[in-house]
Amino acid sequence: MDLVAMRASFEQLEAFVTTHTEGSFSAAARKCNKAQSVVSTLVANLEIDLGVELFDRSRRYPTLTAAGEVMISQAEILLERHSRFLATADALSTPLESRITLAMAPHIKLANLGEIIRGLSAEFPSVDVEIQSFAAGEIQRLIVQGKVNLGIILEPEGIPQALDFCSLGTLKLVCVSHPESPLAKRPSVSWEELRLHRQILLREADNPNSAILKASSSIWQVSTAAEAVDLVQADLGWSALPLHAVDVFVQTGALKILPLQFETKPYAERAVDLIWSFQRPMGQATAKLLESLAENAIIQNSAKA
Repeated sequence: MDLVAMRASFEQLEAFVTTHTEGSFSAAARKCNKAQSVVSTLVANLEIDLGVELFDRSRRYPTLTAAGEVMISQAEILLERHSRFLATADALSTPLESRITLAMAPHIKLANLGEIIRGLSAEFPSVDVEIQSFAAGEIQRLIVQGKVNLGIILEPEGIPQALDFCSLGTLKLVCVSHPESPLAKRPSVSWEELRLHRQILLREADNPNSAILKASSSIWQVSTAAEAVDLVQADLGWSALPLHAVDVFVQTGALKILPLQFETKPYAERAVDLIWSFQRPMGQATAKLLESLAENAIIQNSAKA
């Protein structure tokens, strides 16, 4: 890999990778804000420098050759390391930021968020902290754009290449119904039985990567867990919700957790990730908050903690 870096400029590697990801030289040129001829020349010169043909140009759109398939992952790694290197250098010369924006998916709560922010404020009293709530996909987009510094989301199937992440723990999710509903009277509930009854679905849960499940053929959507609880309490359907949002209602008997045949525990667990961009400089306070969250964050999974 080091030999490749010596024989190829990062501008050439960027042209190579972007042509592959965008699917054509013209699209890569638009992405890189360069003329198409410049991108084509950069890739051609890279092929000369490496002594291998990276793209098959015999078709309408360039496709990776066998050598290109081998080299593309190496090029992506080099570009990522280059981005991290530059971001670290920028961070070392960046003055203390005035504000940090932390975005959290609405169904995730931290039991000790206030304690973590209090510690940050004691160390950086001049830094304001803004906490916002967005859907997971929006959080990723805002971090890539530099409008949000850190995000906390349920583990997605894929993280954009510009983002890094670490696990904070797991969120417990349960299926609940009214205690007198037909589902609540079953000793165990199958997937097919869930499909036969109306589901109250959190709107973000319409993304299969952000919720326990979307099972029913009859769906009523809501925006918040509180709205879902209200409808389930009215015996209008069942819902898959974070345990912390329904724990009090289960304890008082207002809701019942459904025992699912397809889960070994009375709840399902989804990983919670902290995400950030390694392509953007990170201020001292943001780096401290990231460290504190990574080491100390406690995912709330009940009404108490």
